[in-house]
Amino acid sequence: MVSAVNLILSSMGEDLSRKELVGTPVHFLKWFDGIRSAKLEMKLNGCINGRTECIRPSLAVNGKHDEQIQSELNLTFWSQCEHHLLPFHGVVHIGYMCHERSKHMARQQLQSIVNFYGFKLQVQERLTRQIAESVLPILGSDVMVVIEANHVCMISRGIEKFGSNTATIAVLGQFSSDPVARSRFLSSIPNAFS
Repeated sequence: MVSAVNLILSSMGEDLSRKELVGTPVHFLKWFDGIRSAKLEMKLNGCINGRTECIRPSLAVNGKHDEQIQSELNLTFWSQCEHHLLPFHGVVHIGYMCHERSKHMARQQLQSIVNFYGFKLQVQERLTRQIAESVLPILGSDVMVVIEANHVCMISRGIEKFGSNTATIAVLGQFSSDPVARSRFLSSIPNAFS
C-alpha cells in the first residue's frame, strides 16, 4: 500500500525524497487503517442515559393525541465518500412517533448507530437510508432521518465553494404520508427547512 501511495504522489509530480513527503504514505495509511479498524470494532451497544425528549409534550398529529414526535437532533458524524475517498461530516437528526409499541433509545445508542454506518465508505443518501432502516425496528414504524453534511469533494472540486452543504432525508411510515408530521419534525431542526 505504501508503494501505491508513492505512485500516486509521484504521478502528481511530487519529489518523494522531499523531507516533508517522506512520511506521507505511512501517515496516510495509518489514517486509512484507523477507518478500517473503527469499522471493525464499532458495536451497536446499549444505552446508559435514559430516553429522548419530546418536541412538544402534547403534539397531536392527524387528531391522534396518543402519538408524540420524539427527536434527537445534531448527532455528529464523519464518513468517507466512496466516489472520491475524501471525508464528509455533519449532523444527523432523527425523529419518530412515540407510540405505546415504540421503545425509547438513548442518544448514545443512536450515536452508536450513526457511527457504525458512518465509519464505512459511503454516499450520504445511502447513509441516511441505512440509519432510518436500522432504527426502524426499535423505534416503531414511523421514522424520519435528516442528514446535513459538508463534503470535502464538493469544496475541492464540484461547486468549489466553502460553506456549501448537502441535506438528505429518509422518511418511513407516517412521516412519508403525513405532511403535518413531516413539517413539525423539519421545523424542529435548527436553521433548516423552515
